[in-house]
Amino acid sequence: MNVIRIATFAFVFAFVALAVGLSGCDDMAQMVPDDTTMMPEMMDAEIAIGMAVALTGDFAEPYGLPMKRGFELAQEEINMHTKAHITFVPVDAQSTVEGGVAAVQQLVDQGVPAIVGIGISTHLKEAFPIAQENGVVAFSSISAAAGLSSIGDYIFRAGLATNILHPNGVLKTHEQLGYTKVAAIYDAADTYSTSSNEEITKALEASGVEILATETFQSGDTDFSTQLTNIMGMEPEVLFISALAPEMVQIIVQAREIGIPAAVHLIVPDLTADEAQKAGAAAEGAIAFTNWSSTSDAPGNQAFVQNYRAKYGIEPEPWAAQSYATLYILANAIAEAGSTTDAAAIRDALAQTMDFPTILGDFSFDPNGEAMYEPVVLMVKNGELHAFEATAPETVAAEIPIGLVVSLTGKDAEPYGLPMKRGFELAQEEINMHSAMPLTFVPADDQSSEEGAIAAVQQLVDQGVPAIVGIAISDYLEDAFPIAQEHGVVAFSSVSTAAGLSSIGDYVFRTGLAVDIVNPSGVMITHEKLGYEKVALIYDAADTYSTSSNNEIKNALDASGVEILTEETFQTGDTDVTKQLTNIMDLEPDALFISALSVELTQVLIQAGELGIPDTVQLIATDLTAKEIQDAGDAAEGAITFTGWTRLSNIPGNQDFIQKYQAKYGIDPEPWAAQSYATLRILNAAIQKVQSADAAAIRDALAQTMDFPTILGDFSFDPNGEAVYDPIVLKVKDGELQLFE
Repeated sequence: MNVIRIATFAFVFAFVALAVGLSGCDDMAQMVPDDTTMMPEMMDAEIAIGMAVALTGDFAEPYGLPMKRGFELAQEEINMHTKAHITFVPVDAQSTVEGGVAAVQQLVDQGVPAIVGIGISTHLKEAFPIAQENGVVAFSSISAAAGLSSIGDYIFRAGLATNILHPNGVLKTHEQLGYTKVAAIYDAADTYSTSSNEEITKALEASGVEILATETFQSGDTDFSTQLTNIMGMEPEVLFISALAPEMVQIIVQAREIGIPAAVHLIVPDLTADEAQKAGAAAEGAIAFTNWSSTSDAPGNQAFVQNYRAKYGIEPEPWAAQSYATLYILANAIAEAGSTTDAAAIRDALAQTMDFPTILGDFSFDPNGEAMYEPVVLMVKNGELHAFEATAPETVAAEIPIGLVVSLTGKDAEPYGLPMKRGFELAQEEINMHSAMPLTFVPADDQSSEEGAIAAVQQLVDQGVPAIVGIAISDYLEDAFPIAQEHGVVAFSSVSTAAGLSSIGDYVFRTGLAVDIVNPSGVMITHEKLGYEKVALIYDAADTYSTSSNNEIKNALDASGVEILTEETFQTGDTDVTKQLTNIMDLEPDALFISALSVELTQVLIQAGELGIPDTVQLIATDLTAKEIQDAGDAAEGAITFTGWTRLSNIPGNQDFIQKYQAKYGIDPEPWAAQSYATLRILNAAIQKVQSADAAAIRDALAQTMDFPTILGDFSFDPNGEAVYDPIVLKVKDGELQLFE
């Protein structure tokens, strides 16, 4: 059998350059293979898969329709990028045991080699034995009652069984919350809910937790006030709820309505965002044991979330995610089996699945066909599910004031100051959601001037803040940050990059890669790829950053043996650079390096195009962003830039940051927003480490930052407080920044 490399569960997951923007697009992002996973070549044949899901009835919306969407998204991707042509033979399971049995029998009679679906354990228990008896693979994507894969060797499940998921959840929540007495309520007529309660009970008993009461109800019940009143009278610290979606929501709502206080934690296995939304404020603080999270950085997960939103216009449900992963696992097994019709061969290949990468994590089957991967514990905070963390004690320390100096007015506001402010505020919002030491900003406008920056830093120092973030322009920083240094206040710039400015003192730190790091790297990469021999330079001689950038480019070119034909200069605020560009054009360089701030950079690009500098002259503009590209239009096409961040990166957390930024502000994030977001994360980590607002302690903790995970990559400081992480080279293609190749 031939072997090819393809991405087996999300063809976008490791490819950092999506040809279609990941946000706001109506079409799915272009998905391309990567080389992380080996998969046997799939045959050029139609593969008929039975799909039995609830398309009608009570379980259609909470389970069946999300499952169908997940299966169909995976089907579309697989068919797009392999020789296979998967087709579904869909049958409505009708949200009943009888419907599930009839659906599986119908598909068996039609001769499919494999069936996916059946979400409800009660239905699976009756329906899947038919597939087992007839030698047809039956693969449930969400059923989770313990032990059901023991029906036979043709039965597999992607959802973590309750005897795996729930003990883990009890262990983690008990460890963090320290509860000693609890109550439970469950649906005694439902197989999953009964299994869920049994496994929770075992885990609680093993942990020495007292179970004060266990109440039951029946599927379809709508009034739980008697059971909940009994529970409230026992005064438990935690209430465990095991139920399917319709009853689950009502129990959560009624628990708070009858007066069970917020201090009583509700722990609801398999609570989803949809149920949390329907329960409203009553679900706040509820904890879920689950298989999947939309915020996970498992390879391919954020691409799945984006593609699902683009295709269906809604957030993906866990059942959609598990179904999406299920089809990829099955497709891989079909490929390994070398047959599209031999159910026994597909069964054997599935059974051998080991550490297969999926959006759920590395996926394996145990000997009984049960799923094995890392379970997840989530908590509802501000109406959304987030990673579970211990609730901070009520005696938590006071807020930490952080000075925020950005350009809110003037020429530097839109290109730099406002994006920085947005990045800082998004990070603050996320940090404060989970932190025992919330951060508050004390804002000051530097007014896009040196005088304004000096006044802003002095004002914040006088107000006694332990740390200041901001200051984009190196000219301003050079004069303002010495004030913070002199008074022993941490001064942390997220954007400024002129070489050497952190040498002002040991309280000064920077997130942006200094030009003596990023520019030599960029010159080396572009020279190696393009082989230019003679170049020209143009820069703003009145601007510290631009002068520093040009100096570092020149040093790197000299070291590479490249001839510099000319260096042209202009002054900040100049609007006509045609004379300088004409001089450059007459010398016929292979490349033109441009070092300037946003306004002047845009004008240089536009006027270079208007003068007719040919496409054969490669434009290389440091710190070129999407804003300048948009403003320069066609004149920016083909330009290369050296930078520290790209929206194309799949560094853990980056795509999540992009999505949240787009959702909050309605625009794509700028590099300065990304760097500011990372800056506050780094600063907060230092504050949390020392648990103090003492500036000297924060300074020392920052200085020790080493390989800290950020959306910029693993981040460290050198001994001078300068950022160390991997620089990036990008190129404008079709009006968008793509990886330079």
